[in-house]
This record gives sequence, C-alpha cells and structure tokens, in this order.
Amino acid sequence: MKSSESSLSSDLIDSENHDSDIDSAIFQLEMVHIELDKLNEKENDEILTIEQKYKKLRQHYFNKRTEIIESIPDFWSTVFTSHPGICHILYEDEEDCLRHLQKLEVETADNIKSGYSIKLYFNENPYFKNDVLVKEFFYKQGQLSSISTKIEWKKPHPSTSSSKEGTSKSARKRSHSSQQTFFGWFANNEDASSDIIAEIIKDDIWVNSLHYYLVPDPDMEGNNDKEDDSTDSSSSDFEEEEMFESSQEKSTLQRSTGEGASTSK
Repeated sequence: MKSSESSLSSDLIDSENHDSDIDSAIFQLEMVHIELDKLNEKENDEILTIEQKYKKLRQHYFNKRTEIIESIPDFWSTVFTSHPGICHILYEDEEDCLRHLQKLEVETADNIKSGYSIKLYFNENPYFKNDVLVKEFFYKQGQLSSISTKIEWKKPHPSTSSSKEGTSKSARKRSHSSQQTFFGWFANNEDASSDIIAEIIKDDIWVNSLHYYLVPDPDMEGNNDKEDDSTDSSSSDFEEEEMFESSQEKSTLQRSTGEGASTSK
C-alpha cells in the first residue's frame, strides 16, 4: 500500500515539473516575441523616415515633370487612353473630356500608409463646371475609405444615366463589355479597398506616365496589322501567279522543241 502511494506521489511531482517546464518555455517565447515586436516597430519607424525623405526628394522632379508636360498637347489624355487598364472604361465623351485634362497630381500623406489623393485639373470644358476634381483615400476605423468631389455636369453623362447602351466608344473599338465609366469610377466611393482604377493611377500612370504616352494607339496597331496581312496576302498571290506563268511557259517551250515527245519514247 505504501509503495503504491509513493508511486502516485512521484507521478504527481513529475507531472507538476513537466507543466512547470512548459510554462517556463512559453514565458520565454513570449519574451522573445515582445523583443521581435519592438524590433519590427523600430524598423517601421526607420522605413517611414526613409520613405518621407525620398518622397520630398522625388517631389522636386515631379514638379519639374509637370512643368514640361504642360508644353505637350493632350499628354494626359493620351496616357489615359493608352493604358490597358483604363482605356476599356472610357466612353467617347470621356475621351474627349480628358483632352481638357491639364494636370494630374497624386499626393501621399506624410505618413505614407495613411492614405493619398488623386487630383485632376481641367481647363474650361463643355462637360462640367469644376476646374479641379479630387478623390481622397484615407483610413477610417481601420478600413480604407474614399470621398470625391461632386461633379457639376453641364449636360447628362453616362455615369449618371440609367442607360449606357451605344455610348461606349471602347465597346465599339476594343470589344469590351464593362459598364463602368471613368467618371462613374470617380464618383463611386462604395468600396475603396477594392478600387483598382485608383491603384492604377497612383502606382502606374503617375509613376510611368511617359511610357504610356509613347505607347502606340492599339487601334492604329490593329489597322497596321490588317494592312500587313493584306500586303502579305497580295504578295503571296502574286508569287503563286508568277510560278504558274513560269510553269506554263516551260511546258510550251518543251512542246515546241520536241523534248516532250522524245521523253515519251
């Protein structure tokens, strides 16, 4: 009986020691993760400082670029209509409206991860009264949200109309079926976290504007391809015709010299 009690007591002690070892290990792990969190926080602060530094340095060149662009007609309208992620939502009137787009600005907050704004500066135009349209993105209760300038239209626009059939130039030119429009995107603030158009403007168009200005018009490329195909086809037909005529001449020559008869013998 005493032996059984002694064994049970020993097992309890071993179990308590084992639990104590696990508790000690978990405590040590918690201390390590606290130090890692401190290091990550320090890294984020240093990265933010560097980003802010280079943001200021880049702004000088963005300002210089803006001055140069002002001397190039239809620069921004060409950039937008050449971008594959934008051109398919542009309606014919919107393409024409963008010809009045004088300047584009993308501004990030001092704390770069806090949000950004997209500013579109327009010359006087027959479409709306605004000279500046701003779409701003910011975090509210941990969720990315957006607000945008109310567009004061001078005449009805597809983005405010219930019917958009027959108004999309891109639908005719590029065979896209999207029902979203450019200014419809601008006015829509329902789901900022999934705003792909804003991301394209901020991360691609704003940064790589010259690239998209120099990209050939896809419709012109299509026409050139058709011309090339037509040229190739005509050239092929001409070559076949030459080969046929040559064969006929050779056959006639053989008959006139009697080569065909001697061969048959």
